Order: sequence, then C-alpha cells, then structure tokens
Amino acid sequence: MSEALVGSFLLGSMFALFAIGLEIAFSMALVGIAGLLFLSGWKVGLGVIGSIAWSNATSFTFIALPLFIFMSAILMHSGVGKGLFSAIAKWVGFLPGGMAVASVISCAVFSAVSGSSVATAATIGMIAIPEMLKRGYAKPLIIGSLAAGGTLGILIPPSVPMILYGVMTETSIGHLYAAGMIPGLLLALIFCAYVIGYALRYPNEAPASPDDRATLGEKLRGLREIWPVAVLITVVLGAMYAGIVTPTEAAALGCLVSLLIAMTIRALSVEVMKKAFLETVRVTSMVMLIIIFSGIFSHVIALLGMPKALLSGISSLGLPAWGFFVLVFTALLVIAYALEELSVMIIILPILFPLVTAFGFDPVWFGIIMVVWLEIGFITPPVGLNLFVIQGMMPESTAGDVIRGTTPFVLLMILLVALLFVFPEIALWLPRQMMTGPK
Repeated sequence: MSEALVGSFLLGSMFALFAIGLEIAFSMALVGIAGLLFLSGWKVGLGVIGSIAWSNATSFTFIALPLFIFMSAILMHSGVGKGLFSAIAKWVGFLPGGMAVASVISCAVFSAVSGSSVATAATIGMIAIPEMLKRGYAKPLIIGSLAAGGTLGILIPPSVPMILYGVMTETSIGHLYAAGMIPGLLLALIFCAYVIGYALRYPNEAPASPDDRATLGEKLRGLREIWPVAVLITVVLGAMYAGIVTPTEAAALGCLVSLLIAMTIRALSVEVMKKAFLETVRVTSMVMLIIIFSGIFSHVIALLGMPKALLSGISSLGLPAWGFFVLVFTALLVIAYALEELSVMIIILPILFPLVTAFGFDPVWFGIIMVVWLEIGFITPPVGLNLFVIQGMMPESTAGDVIRGTTPFVLLMILLVALLFVFPEIALWLPRQMMTGPK
C-alpha cells in the first residue's frame, strides 16, 4: 500500500471519528497508534509511543501550562480583578459607548495576568453585563465587546496557546510573548475605536448615563481596586521581560503571588482552592491528552512524508509568498467556523509549519498569526468558547444577537492579520529589541 493511500486513509478515518462525536484526543489516539503500529510494527511502534508520551508529559516547558491555568483559576474564583471593570469605567465612562470600551480595556488588562480567554471573558463579563444591561446597551454590542475582548487573553501574554505553539515548533516562548504584546494592545485599541464609532453612529444602542461621568476624586479612589492586577502584571511580566525568570518560572511566580494577593484581600478559602484545583486538573488533563496523542499522530505524519509532499505540490503551483499565505489563512477561517480551533492547531501544525518556514515566513511572526486565528475561533459560532460563556450570562440573547455582535470583531481581527502581513515588524520589533533569553 502506498504512503499516499495510507495517509489519506488515516486522515479520512480521523475526520470520520470527529463526525461521529468521538473526542478529538481519542480520535487522534486511535488513528495515530494504529498508523504507527502499521508503519513501524508492534515492537518499534510501542516503544515510540511510550517515548513520545514520556517526553511530552515530562517537558519542563509544559509545566507552565498547569501553573498558568491554576493562577487564572485563583484569580477568577477568588474575585481578584472584579473591581477592575468599575475602576476603568470611571476613567473611560464619559466616552461614547463607555461601558463597552471599559469592557475591552478591562479584558486587555486582566488578560495580562490570566493567560486564558475564557477566564477573562467570564471574570469581566460577570460585572460588565449587568451594568450595560442596566444602561440599555444593545445585546449584540454587549456580546461582541465582551466575547472579542476576552480573546485578548491569549494574545497579550502570558498565553497558554503560545506555550503549545512554542513547544511544538521549537520556537522561543519568550520571543512569542514579546511578539504578542504590541499586536494585542493594537487590537484592543482597534476594538475600542470600533465601539466608539458604533456608539456615535447608533447612540440609542449605547446610551450615555449621568452615572458614567466620575469626578477626579472617584477616579483616583477607583485605582485602589486594580492594585492586585497591577502587582501581578509587574511581577509576572516584569520579571519575565527583564530576563530574571523563564516563562515557566514566571508561571510559578504568578501562582505564588496570586495566592498571596487572594489571602491579603481575604478571598482565599477552602472552596476557592477546591474549585481552582479541580479546574486546573480538568483543563490540564484535557490539553495534555491532546498534546500526547497529537505527538503520536504527528510522528505518523512525518513517517509518511506528508509535509514534504505538500511542499512539493504547492511549490509546483508557483504561488508567491502572499498567495500561499492568503490560501492558508482562508482555509483556517473556514475551519474556525466548523471545528474546535486549539485541537485543530495542534493537529495541523506538524503539517503546516514546515510549509510556512519553507516559504520564508518568520516562525515567531506566524505564531502570532495562529493566535489571532485562535481568537477568531473563540467568537465564531457554533463552537466559539467565549460565546458559550457570554450567552450563559445572557440566556435571553438569540443567535441573531451573537452573529450581529461578533461579525464586526471578526472582520477587525482579519484586519489585524492583514496589518501583520504588510508590517511584520508590529510583531517582530519588540522581541528583536529585547532579545529575550531562554525558552
């Protein structure tokens, strides 16, 4: 049987398993293990499976995953950051659509310590949604601003998807973290500009309120609400960018500081710890299963020579670099509306990454592109995780509200991708300036 036929059969089998509802991790496990045993034999195949599982499960870099997840869980369940929205709203509430602007900015700030898109959307949404509904904001604007604002949690470091990308492609996670900062802040500004423009165009959908204007004294007093987040940002990102700690060590430091802060504000309890531990175990187990089984599947893909065959086929088309990029990103956009993106990223990276580097694209730059694509997937129905979070807090919202609310923000993210393609220094300038140390 030819390698092309084997590869086609394995890929077809995997998507068939997806279609019947089997979990992505177990679909990759069945296909990957069967393929490896068929290609390498039982004795060699079982040895390779054990080696891949052990190397992935014991990777020092992957230790950052449960640590950042635990830190995020502590922040969310202890209520650290709940005062963030009200404090920021005092400063920007006077702007058109001020509450929605405050939501986006709060998400951007909170994301700098959470590393999780879902945790960011849930934490800020818990406070922002009642405030915006009370003022009569349109549901599509509420859903769009919070769901899209929450996605900043994986672009502004620390970021769990960046860790996965860095380990899978052997790209410096420190460089990826530095590269995500400017695009993340730029996207937050683009979101805010859109919200202000929308509120000016449709004032009835983002009505102003006398409560939105705060005195200087109220603004200054509100700053006391954000000290926990400010301390975490300073400690975690400051130590990492200064080269004092690696991203993995920064995650451990962040866990310690988040626990101390929760204790200081008297929000650390047995119940909070229980919820944080359970969430950490649940999410880490899910992600690590996908990582281990995708490693086995990737090994099969490499044995079949699929990346080399694809590169040869695409090269024969004579596409310029920009044509290849448009083709790839268009395919990713289609996937974003059909499948769960994080799992798909792990599946396709072993195939896609060699093609990207062969066309001369910078791996750090492409990592940011992949994270923006993940952001798009988080707010595209029917599988957008942030949409589940926001709709859970707004059960009266409809599918039409979701589509109208999120579509403009998807287009703004595509605009950011276009800017990154034309001006790659938006992502690459900071890591080149900082020369971040070890992975």
